[in-house]
Amino acid sequence: MERPGGVPLHTAFDQEGEGADFLFEQRLFPYPLGQAVADDPDLVYRISLAIGRQARALGANMIHSPVLDVNTNPENPEIGPRSFGDNPEAVTRFGLQALCGLNDAGIAATGKHFPGRGHSNTDAHFGLPEITLSRDELWRVHLSPYRALIEAGLPVIMAAFTAYPSLGAAGVPGATSPAIVTDLLRGELGFEGVVTTDNVQMGGLLALYDMGEAVVRCLIAGCDLVLCRSYSPQRLQVLSAVKAAVRSGRYREAALDASVRRILTLRWQMGLAINGGKVDASRAGALFHDPAIIATAEEAAARTTVVLRDRAKLIPLPRGPRILLIEQIHHFHRFINNSYAHPGMLWQEIRRLRPDISTVAVNEKITDADRAAIRARLDEADVIVTTSYYNYRSHAIMIPVLEELRATGKPIVVVSNTPFESFGVPAWVDSALVNFCISGRENVRIVAEILTGHRSPAPGRIPLAGFL
Repeated sequence: MERPGGVPLHTAFDQEGEGADFLFEQRLFPYPLGQAVADDPDLVYRISLAIGRQARALGANMIHSPVLDVNTNPENPEIGPRSFGDNPEAVTRFGLQALCGLNDAGIAATGKHFPGRGHSNTDAHFGLPEITLSRDELWRVHLSPYRALIEAGLPVIMAAFTAYPSLGAAGVPGATSPAIVTDLLRGELGFEGVVTTDNVQMGGLLALYDMGEAVVRCLIAGCDLVLCRSYSPQRLQVLSAVKAAVRSGRYREAALDASVRRILTLRWQMGLAINGGKVDASRAGALFHDPAIIATAEEAAARTTVVLRDRAKLIPLPRGPRILLIEQIHHFHRFINNSYAHPGMLWQEIRRLRPDISTVAVNEKITDADRAAIRARLDEADVIVTTSYYNYRSHAIMIPVLEELRATGKPIVVVSNTPFESFGVPAWVDSALVNFCISGRENVRIVAEILTGHRSPAPGRIPLAGFL
């Protein structure tokens, strides 16, 4: 896959713990919000080091992380647990450790989503968010982590497809705006590294431009790399549009040359000039069994699983009442389906400790057939334990079912991977346990042990003002 001239490729992917599980043979770690629960920068460093080491063994050399969004809007449908929290100092403190961990693993870290998407109320995958905060608040809160990480040597920044009227990008995605990329990021913040876009297949961007025009606008704005996460038949149209922009002078050759220099400099700094950045494919999954990575994964699971609230005193689950577990089939469990992650894993771990608990398995995105299956089993239960998984691609997928269960009047315990009311755990739920990486076996085991009284929950607290 290398070019004839010997220029090595860089291989990048998302990895935000629970929210980015695209590769086999890797141990998974909590969402950034979960990592912040332990309030231990060293744990964040070790998690990022483990993530980076696994990624490097698999041939990746760039990760689109850390998430530097300061999540000041609890109704934000897209960021939520992907952020380290709603405090800019905490996001900065943990973001710096994530940067160091990835750097020490030989991975180019990517801070995102510039200049901050933590106050959004629209998912950029489906529409164009507009953040109407003042320039002063954006600078004081949402740009604070970027200033610190740029000073610390952050090599790559991802520009957001979000509008920022107070920053000179009204009605247009920030990554297409010279006011955001060139004037603010390059000029005021002095960033000299590589700028990549978010995924150009996002709905908010393509509602305004075809893909060729979108890419040209990003390049003119000052972006160096354009991310297209999956194959698109429009790629030839994109190449033609970029060539036409260069020939016409709309996209200056000097700007193109500067971008190429920045990209090549990054690849050299990443060590891709040595052996083309290639790794030993026979050892690609070896780090899955690395004792240090296993220990970090188990520690992270234990220190980030918290009881959100237990007004009904149902955690641990009482002896005597009949208990029904409603378990969604997590998309990652279905995708991997091996000993580390597979459907029915939560029930399996609970049954190991409490054989008297029955279950009904349902799809992650609930269907009418799933609802019927749940209703058919409700008479068997005195207490209901149900998962309520957040997926940033489909948001509040279990909330309507929780409302239906509420109507039964039966006590309910919710197990979720997010604490937010609109996406995982409504305020009326009296007893809830939050684990920020329900994808991985270490985390599922911890949840089962806490529910059955074989382990105490972590003493940490959710680092959000509404939960302190």
